[in-house]
Amino acid sequence: MNVECDAMRWLVSKEIVPLYIDTAKSFAALSSGALGLTIIFYDRIVGIKPGGPISKTMVASWIAYLITIAASAFYQYLAVRFLDSVSCDPQVESFYQPLIDAPGRVYGVMLVFFILASVLLVAAAWRQQSRLRSSEHAST
Repeated sequence: MNVECDAMRWLVSKEIVPLYIDTAKSFAALSSGALGLTIIFYDRIVGIKPGGPISKTMVASWIAYLITIAASAFYQYLAVRFLDSVSCDPQVESFYQPLIDAPGRVYGVMLVFFILASVLLVAAAWRQQSRLRSSEHAST
């Protein structure tokens, strides 16, 4: 039984957790890109000039992307601490020990907020485009 446990720890620490760390980095990069694009090119994506009104939906998507980025960074920290906890010489336990023992919870938060942010971004763009089309039809 101990040999199986050691083999599973090795597999988790050397093969599986690094894959999750890589995907967490990808979600952080995607969120940063989406956040940057909507802020920098807001007038091209949504159709509002700088200084124009920003919808609450768009602001909510920005907040959700920021939470995604924060959760990604925190997950990467927890994943490294998890790898340390299954090593032969683990460091001292910390305040975050319940999360270190199960870093997948933070990974789940990251995924949920990434999906939420993406849906909110699409909804904000859709609503703004609909408003622009309505105002164009009303002016003609």
